[in-house]
Amino acid sequence: MSQPRDKFIDVQGLRLHYLEWGEPGGEPLVLVHGFLDQAHSWSPFVAALDDLIKQPLWIIAPDCRGHGDSGWVGAGGYYHFPDYVLDLDCVIQPLGVKTVKLIGHSMGGTISFLYTGSFPQRVTRLVLIEGIGPLGMAFSDAPARMEKWIMEVHQRGRRHFRKYSSVEAGAQQLQQTNPRLDAALALQLAHSGMKQSLRGKWVWKFDPLHRTAAPQPFYAAQAIEFLRRIACPVLIVDGAKSHQTQRHDKKERLAEIKDRKQVVIENAGHMVHQDNPQALAKAVAEFLS
Repeated sequence: MSQPRDKFIDVQGLRLHYLEWGEPGGEPLVLVHGFLDQAHSWSPFVAALDDLIKQPLWIIAPDCRGHGDSGWVGAGGYYHFPDYVLDLDCVIQPLGVKTVKLIGHSMGGTISFLYTGSFPQRVTRLVLIEGIGPLGMAFSDAPARMEKWIMEVHQRGRRHFRKYSSVEAGAQQLQQTNPRLDAALALQLAHSGMKQSLRGKWVWKFDPLHRTAAPQPFYAAQAIEFLRRIACPVLIVDGAKSHQTQRHDKKERLAEIKDRKQVVIENAGHMVHQDNPQALAKAVAEFLS
């Protein structure tokens, strides 16, 4: 498949970037990345999927707001799941299609199942890669969470940049965070995911506000109501080496998905699409067919 094209849309004054592979036609496949990740992270998976599926693919991968080449929220703003779901809808609507296939990783999986639960008839296939939502919290956790958020915004806000001497240093950081990450891919992701500051240092493009604790607890009971409304077949993907795979709360949430299939990808941790894109593509190709 050829290199992706850079596209931009306006969402109520916020500029969102997305990558587009292939040519418009048929039902698009939309890929939603995870926390502090970027659309370019899907590139190895897209290449592997293109090798397996012989029919032409039309793939859309947005940079979530505050990530990659998408804009940051304005002064005084913050990032919430409803904002991400609105953005996803604003990416999909101009495509001029009635339905899409949707794949989300981690935070992108949460965005994807919230979208699918909101609009069950718009999604014909859903793949959740390590993406069934954060650990649930109780109502009693809310005051402490609010306090923590306010304190962290005051103390860190947008000032908490990690500065690097070079793009190569950023790539090394990615590999330290994920030792399974291929060196060439790490460098590619650093090139697309970093920018140079006025003082010559390299920083990540994502908004440092993401490093503060979100003010709103994630409530499992609320998530379950979205999962119950999903009407399409769902593929649940876990990495064999991921700490998420053994989560105690997964069974309750998955039980609410009517039509589901589960697969575990070997030689992969949480970043399944980076660690073993070929095995992930094989599982997804079989599911989509």
